[in-house]
Amino acid sequence: MTARPPFPGIILILTFFCIVTLGICFAGCTAAIDPGPVRIGVLLPGNGPYAVHSPEGLAWGADAMNRRGGRTIELVYRDTSTGNISAHAEELAGRDDIDIIIGPATSAELTQIAPLVTERGKLLISPSVTTGLVTAEYKENDRFWRTCTADGRQVEAIFWIFRDDGVKKVSLVTANTPYGETFARLAPAAAAMNGVRITGAISLNTSDDFAEIAARIGEEEPETVVAAVYPEEAVRLADALHAAGSSAGLFLTDAGRSPYLLASLGERAEGIQGMSLSPDPSTGYAIAYEEAFGDAPSPFAAQTYDALLLAVYTAARQEAAPAEPLAASLRWVVSGDGTVKGWDPQEASEAAAMIRAGKHPAVTGASGPLRFGEPSSAGPLAGYYTRWTVEGGAFSEGTPVPSADVSVGLPGLSYDPAAGTGDGPVVWMVYPLVKGDRSFADSAYRGLFRAQESFDFTKREFSYDDLSLLDAVFSAGNFTEKPDLVITEGFQFTDASRAWAQANPDIRFFTLEQADFGLANACDVVMVPYGASYLAGVMAADMTETGRIGAVAGAPVAVIDPFVEGFRAGAKAYDPSVNVTVAYVGESFEGFGMPERAGEIARELREESVDVILMIAGSGNTGIVDAARETGDVYLIGEDTDQSYLAPNLVAASVVKQIDAIVYHAVENEIDGTFTPGRETWTLENGGTGLFVSTGFDEKYARIPIEWRERAIAAEKDYMTAAMP
Repeated sequence: MTARPPFPGIILILTFFCIVTLGICFAGCTAAIDPGPVRIGVLLPGNGPYAVHSPEGLAWGADAMNRRGGRTIELVYRDTSTGNISAHAEELAGRDDIDIIIGPATSAELTQIAPLVTERGKLLISPSVTTGLVTAEYKENDRFWRTCTADGRQVEAIFWIFRDDGVKKVSLVTANTPYGETFARLAPAAAAMNGVRITGAISLNTSDDFAEIAARIGEEEPETVVAAVYPEEAVRLADALHAAGSSAGLFLTDAGRSPYLLASLGERAEGIQGMSLSPDPSTGYAIAYEEAFGDAPSPFAAQTYDALLLAVYTAARQEAAPAEPLAASLRWVVSGDGTVKGWDPQEASEAAAMIRAGKHPAVTGASGPLRFGEPSSAGPLAGYYTRWTVEGGAFSEGTPVPSADVSVGLPGLSYDPAAGTGDGPVVWMVYPLVKGDRSFADSAYRGLFRAQESFDFTKREFSYDDLSLLDAVFSAGNFTEKPDLVITEGFQFTDASRAWAQANPDIRFFTLEQADFGLANACDVVMVPYGASYLAGVMAADMTETGRIGAVAGAPVAVIDPFVEGFRAGAKAYDPSVNVTVAYVGESFEGFGMPERAGEIARELREESVDVILMIAGSGNTGIVDAARETGDVYLIGEDTDQSYLAPNLVAASVVKQIDAIVYHAVENEIDGTFTPGRETWTLENGGTGLFVSTGFDEKYARIPIEWRERAIAAEKDYMTAAMP
C-alpha cells in the first residue's frame, strides 16, 4: 500500500504555481531566443535534360530576402541529377530542422519520394509535376502541394491553338509514364471539341525503335505531331522524323522544352513549336530574372520561386501559430484576404513580416495568383501558358495567356504593420499599363529593378487603372506611406502629374513624355525617337523587296508622331519611290493594348504587299508578330526596347528608347540628392534613343546606324526646331 501524502491541496497549489511560473519563464526565454534560420530542403536537378528549374534563381531569391532582414533563409540543396533521389529525400526528411522540401522534378520521382517525406509529417511542394493523375493519387495527402497547374489545362490550350491555326489532323505521341498518360487520356476529347482529328496515337518507351515510329506517323499523314515526351525522347523523335523526310510539324508539350533540345539538335531544332508554363507577365518576374542572369527564365523557374515563397510564408505562419499543423498553416497562407503582396524580395519580406504579426495578406507569386482549391495536389487554380517556337537557335515565346480568368493587378498600396519604417527613400512608379506590354512599362520596370539591386529604397507600383485611388491620396495627402519620389510614365498622366505635384510640393515628381510644369519639384523627360526612326526608315527601305513598307501604331497621338515622321523621312531619303503606309489600331490610349486588332491590321498590310512593318502599338506588337509568322515574307522593326526576342528570325531591328536607363537615373538622383527640376531631352545625338540591329541581321545592316547617323541627327534637329519650339 502506498502512503497517502499530507496536505494534498497545498501540494496541488504548489504544483500549479510551479507550472505557471515555468511557463512564464519559458515564454520569456522563447521570446528572447533567436529561432534560427528557416531551413528549406530542395530536391531538384542541377544538370541534364530535366534541369529546367533554376536553382540559381532560387538561391538569388533567398539571398535577396535575407538582405532585407527578418529570419534568415537557408536552402539545403541536393542535386537529384547526381546520386540517389530516395537517399537524398531520406536525409532531408530525417532532419529535425527541415519541415518543407521543394521538389521533385518528375512524376516518377514523386512516386519514389512522396511517402518518404510526407509520412514523416513534412511538406513536399513540387514546381513541375504537372500530370493530372497526381491529383487523384494524392487527394487524401494534404502534405503534398504543387505550384504548377495540372496538364488538363495545357491539353485544352494546345488544341485551341490548332483550331485557330486551321490544323485538322494530328498524330499523338505520348511517353509511357503518368505524364504521358494524362495527355493520352485527355487529348481525344479536347481534339473533338476543336474540330481536330487524331489520326494515330502512340505510347512510347525509350527502348522503342524511333525510326519505326516515324514511319508509322508518315503513313498517318498528319499536319502536326503532338509529342508529350521528355527532352531525350523529343530529340530522338525529331531526328527520326527528319530522317524519314516527314513534312509534319513537331509540337512539344512543356516537358519537352529544355536547353538539351537546342544543344542536341542544333539547326534541326528550327521551327519546332511547343507550349510551356510561363511566369505571369504582369509581375515582371521574367524581366527581373533576365536582368539578374542574362537569360530568360527556364520553363519552371517561376513555379520553383513560388514554392520558395510558400515555404517561407508557412514558416512565418508557424511562428505565429506554432501549434498549427504544417498543412493547415500552408492552407491558411494561400487563403489570405488582406493587402495584396507580390513576388519580389521586398514584397515577400513584407508579407512574411505581416504573417508573423498575425496579418493575413493575399499573396501572389511569380507564376500568378497563389490560390488553391481542394485538394492541394490539384495545384493552383490558374497559371499562365505560352506558345514557343525555336527561332534563331533560341526559344521565342508568344504572349502568355492564363489558363483561367485572372484579375491582373499590382500589389497593394500600403505595407502593414510597419509602413514607412525603412531606412531608404520611398519611390512610387506609375505605369501606363500593368507590366507585360513588352515595351514601355516593361522597360521602366527593368530600370526600377536594376535600381533595387543597386540602392536601398522601398518601391510601390501602380498603373493607369489606379488613377482614381492616386487622385484621392494625393489630393487629401492621406498617405499610409508617403513617397519621396514619384515616377509617372506616359502622356496620359500629364494633367494628373501636374495636379499631384502642385498639391504636394514636398514630393519630387519625375515624369516621362509629359510637360515641363515649371515647378520646383518636377522634372520631365522627353525622348525623341525621330532620329532612331529615321534610321529604321532607311533600313526598311533597303530591306523591302516590294517597295512597300508600313507602320502599325497604337493611336494617332503626339508621342507617336516622331516615330511615324522619322520613319517616313528616312525611307524617302534612301529611296523616294518607296511607299509608306501608316495604320492606327485605335483612336486613343487603349489602342496600345489591342494585340488582336493590331494583328488584323498587319495582315491587311501584308495583303497590300507591305513586307517591312514598324511596330509602335505597345503590347499590341505581339499580335503583329503572330500575324507575321502566319503570313511569312515580312520583316518587323520593334519599339522602345530590343524586341528581337519576340521573333529572332523576323524582328530585324528595334527603335529603342533608353527608358530603363532613365528610370535608373531618376532613382539614383533621388538617392544622391541631386534631383534637378525642369526638362531633360534625350535624343539620338545624346544616346537617349537609337536603332538596335538584331543579331542575325547585323552583318548586312549594322552599317546603317553608322553610315546614316549624322544625316539622321541633322533631320532630327530640324524636326525638333519645327515641332518642339
